[in-house]
Amino acid sequence: MIIETRGDVIKLKGALVENQWPALRSAVALLLNDYPRGIIIDATGLTEVSEAGARTFLEMCNFVQAQNARIVVAAIPDQILTEIRKIPGVRSQLVTATTVEEARESLEAGGTPAVPTKRPKPFVLIPLLGAWQKGVEFAATEAASRHAELHLLYVLQIPRYLPLGEPVPEMEREAQKTLDEAEKLVKRRGVTIRKLTTRTRDLIEGVAKFAVDRNPNLLVVAYHKEEVARQGTRCVALETLCNEVPSDILIYCVSR
Repeated sequence: MIIETRGDVIKLKGALVENQWPALRSAVALLLNDYPRGIIIDATGLTEVSEAGARTFLEMCNFVQAQNARIVVAAIPDQILTEIRKIPGVRSQLVTATTVEEARESLEAGGTPAVPTKRPKPFVLIPLLGAWQKGVEFAATEAASRHAELHLLYVLQIPRYLPLGEPVPEMEREAQKTLDEAEKLVKRRGVTIRKLTTRTRDLIEGVAKFAVDRNPNLLVVAYHKEEVARQGTRCVALETLCNEVPSDILIYCVSR
């Protein structure tokens, strides 16, 4: 078994007949430090896999999940993928792509991660849902007044029949298009903009979890008045955010 690293790619060659996770772990951890958006496992060189070897991927998936990171396995031969997915727990976690290029496009569509620093900069977070076109301008004004960054968040709602990290090219292209459109609306406001994505099964729960994890100085959500009024005094989305997110929340109701 040969393990090669180049850039954001780890290439596997030969027969995977033993659990190689102990050998892979340090390489994966080091590359994730350099490429926080995620890394790629190029499996084109794999010739066979045993049950013990397949457990390499189970331990890799568990590690990645614990690190809140993404790893995409690219170009894995069909017969080997079939054997790997026989291991309980792998099927629901293993993220695959047809080619290395497809895997990299998926990782790049994840946006620019917010890099933690010793003194984190204040930031205003706005998810691109509801009446976001109006809300993003309001959020930019708030960010400028607070000398804060503006973080634009696109939420990818992944179907439950797919692993959460699975490449979804059409959805990822739409995410990038929407983030670019939002950036153009406020690029002349003089604020630093970060474009981010998160993956979730439920849009509002995804926003809430992201906000809890990142702890923005202000969360701005924008909805059309009719949309809120339609649900009466009980607007589930706003209730969820207000109950779960400890940050200040500004709810912007927009007339059409």
